[in-house]
Amino acid sequence: MRINRSPKAVSALAVVGVLTSGAGVLAAAQEAAFPSELSLSAAAATPEFSRVLWVSPSGQDTAAGTEASPFRTVAKALSQVKPGEAIFLKSGTYTERLRLEEKGGSSSLSLTLKAAPGAKPVFKGGTGSKTPLLDVRGAYWRVEGLTLDAAGDKAFAAYWRGEGAHHGILRGCTLKNGTEGAGVYVADKARDVLIEGNSISNFQRSGDDSHGVCVQTNSKNVIVRANDIHHNSGDGVQCLGPEGGATEAGTPFDNLLVEDNDLHENQENGVDIKTCTRVTLRGNRIWGHRRTPSSAGEGVVVHMSARDVTLEDNEVHDNGRGIQIGGVRQDEPPTHIVLRRNRVFDGYGAESNDGSGIRVDAAIDVKVDNNTVWNMPAYGLIVGNGDNGPSQQVRVRNNILGACSAATVRLGTTLQDTAFDGNLYAALQGAAVLRKGGSYLKLTAWRSATGWDAHSLDASPAFQSGATEGFWLDVSSPARDAGLSLGDTYCGQGPDIGARESDCP
Repeated sequence: MRINRSPKAVSALAVVGVLTSGAGVLAAAQEAAFPSELSLSAAAATPEFSRVLWVSPSGQDTAAGTEASPFRTVAKALSQVKPGEAIFLKSGTYTERLRLEEKGGSSSLSLTLKAAPGAKPVFKGGTGSKTPLLDVRGAYWRVEGLTLDAAGDKAFAAYWRGEGAHHGILRGCTLKNGTEGAGVYVADKARDVLIEGNSISNFQRSGDDSHGVCVQTNSKNVIVRANDIHHNSGDGVQCLGPEGGATEAGTPFDNLLVEDNDLHENQENGVDIKTCTRVTLRGNRIWGHRRTPSSAGEGVVVHMSARDVTLEDNEVHDNGRGIQIGGVRQDEPPTHIVLRRNRVFDGYGAESNDGSGIRVDAAIDVKVDNNTVWNMPAYGLIVGNGDNGPSQQVRVRNNILGACSAATVRLGTTLQDTAFDGNLYAALQGAAVLRKGGSYLKLTAWRSATGWDAHSLDASPAFQSGATEGFWLDVSSPARDAGLSLGDTYCGQGPDIGARESDCP
């Protein structure tokens, strides 16, 4: 299990560029607005901070605020800090609640609150206060290396709120043990927040949701990257819409990137996308979710009226259900959804979990391309089996679907303008079986019954020996160079079928 990859390494993945999917664009300007470790190291000859104020629980507020003579309270340092300056916190336990107001920060002169080199400052709740441990109201605040322990308080650990709260960074912190609705919350028109390299865990409400990270209506432009988010009573990450539990009415949350996180063993889902627009989930590892009265234990669920959502290059395993598109709805169903190059495997089918891989219910314009779904205790893929509307304009191409205890595919009756082709189907033994309505069909009969899958295969994918969960194709695999050309780049004579493209440098 990888936990908290170095933010330096991860920032390099996306300092330049955009989300290249057709399902949404995260502007390069947003990335540039966050001071990156790369830009800081390139200017190593210039001091990072124009002044550093020091704080220690053993200091005095009448002191000079230097390393040798630190202040006692962060409040004292906050009253003096200016743009381009930093507050360094020495080790110890702090009982203050941090409120970061507008101080005139800018993209070139941010305001920094961080652990001193080698220090472990802990902000501890447990007083019954409902005030967030970190309450950000101003712009260009960077918070690094703190432990925010709510200790059972009904309080957010970190809260970006209001139009003035923008271009903030929360990096390398530990957040835990609250009983409010989330650990990290971005709401009330806050925007442009980077949540990177943190451990966020054990936010619990008895019989109710408490999410690791929650972003809400009227806010926009949030990156959740390289965090370890686990054991929360709600979702690892939730994008909350203007319906279904939102605390404020308004426009849907817009522009969310959830990238390179470990999202595991939360009580509901790894990621829950409600009515939000332009969302990309990329390169996450998602596991250990189970069915509850309010959830099917999905690794990822995209429902309500979500729009322009891309799921790519994720590893989703050991969940009660892998990926769910559609389901609960109030208005229009999810629209313009892309699933590509995801690996969904080793589903959990005990204790009333259905163990399916990918399920598409009521949704419009869904592309399921180049995924690998393997070793599911039920179906690999379910399309058109929902009860609140049809699956419309669904395209299923270049996927490996196999080793499923039930059929590789289950096709329902609520379908409009759907097509499959270029897939590889593999059974646990013998010929692959696909289900249409109540009929279980082999590939030839399936083609006759649907008119689909003219270029699809019934064959073993021949994964590389000893690397099944990596799902790299052996040189003898019939899936190599055998996929349909869908406009994406590929290596070799043609695109491979499945989530892994062979022969790339």
